[in-house]
Amino acid sequence: MDTSGLELRFRIGSIPVVVEPWFWLSGLMLNMQSMQGPRIVLWLLVFFVSVLVHELGHALAIHAFGARAAIRLHSFGGLTQPSRNLSRWRNIAMTLAGPGAGFALGALAMLALRLVPDLPPLAYWTVERLMIVNFFWGVMNLLPIPPLDGGHVLLGLLGRRYERTARIIAACAAGLIVLYGLSSGQIFLTIMFGLLAFQNIQTVRAMGSH
Repeated sequence: MDTSGLELRFRIGSIPVVVEPWFWLSGLMLNMQSMQGPRIVLWLLVFFVSVLVHELGHALAIHAFGARAAIRLHSFGGLTQPSRNLSRWRNIAMTLAGPGAGFALGALAMLALRLVPDLPPLAYWTVERLMIVNFFWGVMNLLPIPPLDGGHVLLGLLGRRYERTARIIAACAAGLIVLYGLSSGQIFLTIMFGLLAFQNIQTVRAMGSH
């Protein structure tokens, strides 16, 4: 299905941003249990801002290293592409800048809750979700599972020589998250990390066949 006409396109400074329609659907799937009334819109706002800030962290680091960046928000989060390849250590720094931006946003949300604890209920709920999402997904995103940021860092540190080992570690880690998702009833988490486990297992098999 061609959904290019439904994409949201805008720029933040010199950084082009594209939001695919499936991005919003994945946001709904991620937190369907608490979807009532205006919380649906507020949750999608939290989801959008959190993922965008994360990708902006990557993009600003890319700009700091003298390259251009483009952001795309898709069904499983976001992707920021540099206009050229970065060196090994710059690529690792760029990768870590995404979770770093998310942690900073989460810290600001936590500070806001402490400074203004008597916010209206919906405002408090929104800021609280902003804090939880950025801390929780920041940690999850640092897991050593490609294509998550932690997985890219692991591959960057180990190099191509040990990529097969890194992929095996990734598949095992993703499998543990799948077990957690099944036991806690988190369907989206289970599906997402199940796909990541399958992807890394397939990569290991392909590497073993050469």
